[in-house]
Amino acid sequence: MASVVPRKNRRGEITSYQVKWRDCGSATGDWQTERFDDEDSAKVFKAAVDEAGQNWPLGWVKGKGFIDEASADELRYRFDRFARESLANRTASKRYKHQSIRALEMYVFPTFGLCDVRSAEHFSKATIGAWVNKMTQTKVRRGAKIKDMSPETLRGLHGLLSSVLKEAVIAEPPLRDRNPCHLTRLPSADDWGIEDDESSDDMEFMTPEEVAGLVECFPRASDRMLVRTAYGTGMRWGEIIALAARHARNPRPGEYEVRVTRAWKRVPREPWLLGPPKTKAGRRTIEITAGLWHELRDYGLGALGKDELLFHDGSGGRLPYSTYYDRWTAAVAEAKKRGALPDWKFPTFHDLRHSHVAALLSDGHSLTYVQRRLGHESIKTTSDRYGHLLETAHKAALETIDRVMGFTSPAGATPVENSRGRNAKRAVYVAHLGSQRVPFWELDDAEGTAERWVREHSGPVHVETMTSDGWVGSNGSQADANSALKAVRSQMPRRAWVWEVGPAVYAADGTEIVTDPSAAELLGRWVWDFEDAYTEEPGCEAAQWRPGATAETEVRAWGQDRAAVEAAYATARAEALRICALHPAQACADQA
Repeated sequence: MASVVPRKNRRGEITSYQVKWRDCGSATGDWQTERFDDEDSAKVFKAAVDEAGQNWPLGWVKGKGFIDEASADELRYRFDRFARESLANRTASKRYKHQSIRALEMYVFPTFGLCDVRSAEHFSKATIGAWVNKMTQTKVRRGAKIKDMSPETLRGLHGLLSSVLKEAVIAEPPLRDRNPCHLTRLPSADDWGIEDDESSDDMEFMTPEEVAGLVECFPRASDRMLVRTAYGTGMRWGEIIALAARHARNPRPGEYEVRVTRAWKRVPREPWLLGPPKTKAGRRTIEITAGLWHELRDYGLGALGKDELLFHDGSGGRLPYSTYYDRWTAAVAEAKKRGALPDWKFPTFHDLRHSHVAALLSDGHSLTYVQRRLGHESIKTTSDRYGHLLETAHKAALETIDRVMGFTSPAGATPVENSRGRNAKRAVYVAHLGSQRVPFWELDDAEGTAERWVREHSGPVHVETMTSDGWVGSNGSQADANSALKAVRSQMPRRAWVWEVGPAVYAADGTEIVTDPSAAELLGRWVWDFEDAYTEEPGCEAAQWRPGATAETEVRAWGQDRAAVEAAYATARAEALRICALHPAQACADQA
């Protein structure tokens, strides 16, 4: 915050007032000052500096005051001003905006802050490349060490810079012709290497025995229970320390669960608060074992008030991660000393979540089940992070390679089934989604699809179980059995957000027939890959004749990119006007 400092002469008399602040509000920013003869003017200017985010107010020139309006308008395009306005207008969380501004102030503004966002000279392939090279030599703090900036950090900064310049490209009217960040080659993610005391993976998987050994290294019973609960549920740190007694439930005899409905959130310059989980899918119910339930009861769950936290700071409040981190690192060090953990593993608390997944997948549970348990919004997130742990997928892939290369499988190896074979009596789970029938080999996939479908559509939904022979028979012909079985899915279907507009209908003379005024509106919705409107293209269009004596021509457009769909719709309408008079029914009428 800026401050007003009285300036005195040698006799102690106040002669002027100085407004003083650090540039951009950074603790390392340069000191900025402005002098005023009276205190009221200084206070007004201080408020303007605070409102400008600890920057010179828009249009103000040091020692002169506000300059003319035209020159002030030019300052809008100074990169630091433009970037702050861009971030302020984004529909993102306060935390994201705060972190982005802080990153810009530390690493981007020192180079580009005073540049003109419109200038091809200030922002070019050469200047962006020079900045990237400068960042690769920049030292940053990673834990307790000072190291070179990692490729991941640089990639994030480059993406942030690129997003601001993109705003200039798509502004109306455009401020730039193109984004020079698209011309920059960034260092590879493996250029930096690792130290001897670091893990080579983003995730550190621990075996059940290693987790058990680590638990024994915590002196506090509350810490041991926290680790056990995290490993038994796969919950995130912010979720697990937000658990109150009422969230652990025994709804029916022999059934135990934990409800995840909230997580601790941090908003810059505001107190911690309890808010929703990370994603909508994060609001979930996690089944827990009877063993973990009884451990929680022994820990004192039954004696807590319904709103009291299970894991807290000792006084019933939020448990800070910084406080717990010291105890975690001490326990990891002790586990290595005892031989419970190998020296080359460097697990974090979040790795308990990864290890929970590894235990589930190694025992044959599906990715869909893991997705719902972890609260991932997309199955792709689960697959990208943990797909490599699927042992059955590895085995199937190796068998396929052996087969296509003509190798003979070792004695006793299970042959790959390419025809019906053992699948003849295998269960098929058919999800009935409105008028759609979608078959799956895994019940989790069928139920997961039905569960998401019913949240997005109305109408009846249920999952039917039948044999594969029954599925083939229900499709009408045993002769096409292989095709019917190929339609059975081994994973969740894909989804895409698709924009649609139309149909517009034209008579043979080119007159538009308005039957539904809303048909001209561009609407978006989630579309599954088994629906007709599904596409992975930016924009598709169709202009086709309708059957019948009315000789009507129909136009519609759809795709994943809104602008591309609008362009496709315009193209289709022009095509319809060209062909509507050529409708076969119209030709027959002319001949008659």
